Amino acid sequence: MENLLGVLKRENKEREKRLIVSDRRILSDMVGYMKTQKICDYDIELVRKTIIRNALRSYGRKKNLTHLVGDDYRKYCDKLCENTRKATGKELIFSRGVTAIYAMALMYMARLVDIVMTGGSFMKEPVEINLGYLAAAAVILLGTLVMYYYIFRIMKQKGTQMSTGQTGGMIAILIVIIGLAYAGAYFLSDIHLFNVIWWVPIALIALIYVLFKILYIQYENQMAKEA
Repeated sequence: MENLLGVLKRENKEREKRLIVSDRRILSDMVGYMKTQKICDYDIELVRKTIIRNALRSYGRKKNLTHLVGDDYRKYCDKLCENTRKATGKELIFSRGVTAIYAMALMYMARLVDIVMTGGSFMKEPVEINLGYLAAAAVILLGTLVMYYYIFRIMKQKGTQMSTGQTGGMIAILIVIIGLAYAGAYFLSDIHLFNVIWWVPIALIALIYVLFKILYIQYENQMAKEA
């Protein structure tokens, strides 16, 4: 299945390599800012393509992206995004869902590694799923979501540098996430829930990932054709 969004992203990535390092950093901040506005993913890449093109053209006039953007890149982004489409709930579910599935896969792999580190063999005996593991996994998922929105709120604010308070807030959130996850794993690990054959969760996660990925590609292809 052709992935039109993926094709555009790869093209932009290749074009971006022609930018100077400082302009790449600004562009990364600009893309992050546009995502906080919940703009359609395909339209974000179209705007990104325009920004790269404008930056490359400015080089011929002995300027760079900083000269084009000015003191606040958000205003420049807002102007370019005037006619972009807002991301629908469906698109957000598909895109965020893919990210969540990645996280679940990593946490399950961590469980398998834990079994090996404690002298067990998940291939010879069922994998125990206890309440502590599920509690820690839930805390990490929810904590990642909190951190995600916290960073988005920072990017919406004026200024390109994080303040001391904002940095402290990120550290505090991270400490709370780690503390709660560890507490859940330590105090609730004795509560047994069920056992599973090691490959069953992998197959289930893979199936859900493929389903979400196909639906996401189909949706973005529709957005690309309507652009």
